[in-house]
Amino acid sequence: MSETSLDPTSTAGPADHNDDDPYADDYAAAPAERDVLVDGPELFPGDTGTLPLKLRQALIRLLRGPYLDATSSDNVYNTVVDNQAELRTRLSELFLTLVIDEDRKVALLRPVDMPEPHTAVLQRQREMTREETLLLLRMRLLLDRHAGTGNDAVIARSDILEIIEGYVDPGQRDAKSVEDVADAAIRKLVQERRLLLPTEVENVWVISGALPLALPYEHIGDIVTFMQALADASGELPEPTLPDPAPAEPTTANDGEDIA
Repeated sequence: MSETSLDPTSTAGPADHNDDDPYADDYAAAPAERDVLVDGPELFPGDTGTLPLKLRQALIRLLRGPYLDATSSDNVYNTVVDNQAELRTRLSELFLTLVIDEDRKVALLRPVDMPEPHTAVLQRQREMTREETLLLLRMRLLLDRHAGTGNDAVIARSDILEIIEGYVDPGQRDAKSVEDVADAAIRKLVQERRLLLPTEVENVWVISGALPLALPYEHIGDIVTFMQALADASGELPEPTLPDPAPAEPTTANDGEDIA
């Protein structure tokens, strides 16, 4: 009967195999050579990604936010629509879901509803201010009223001033402060959220078709509740009054109307 060697330097048997680590062989394996026909060419040294350049760019644009629409000159919205299955898979890895409204031709991202640790969105969206909330509610109502008319829903700075002024305590109302608050809200809605789009007319904006996705209809009740919490001691708020939308006609840059 042969004796089993106890020499630690012995090379007999599978000496390089680690029974305690079932993945040891995987760690030691050399990385597979890139298949250019399947994965495409490297876009930079050490590139292990498999998405083509245009899809990576679309993914970045979605993550950058706040939304994509069909007005983009680089056609990135159509790229997202045509490749949404692949993009949804990638975004799921980040706990994000892709929302596409093909009627309005808008695409944006929403975080999944998952109260687990380490699943927060990459860049948490800033909370809406009171003034933005008031404007978004009015803008959403105005946009809904214009649906199917063939006209863009537009709003002017004078309309916004009247909206905000209507919710300011008369005893604390100051024309300059109201203007400052309105202009600050306008800047954020134009520059950060892109929910007010510029026109050829100064201080007149088109309400973005992305608003219904950024502010889903079922969320309006929550906004009204929030507004009521900001009301005076009586708890009463003036009802928003909007004119009937005009019949469809050629749209001009000065299609604004009084919505206060």
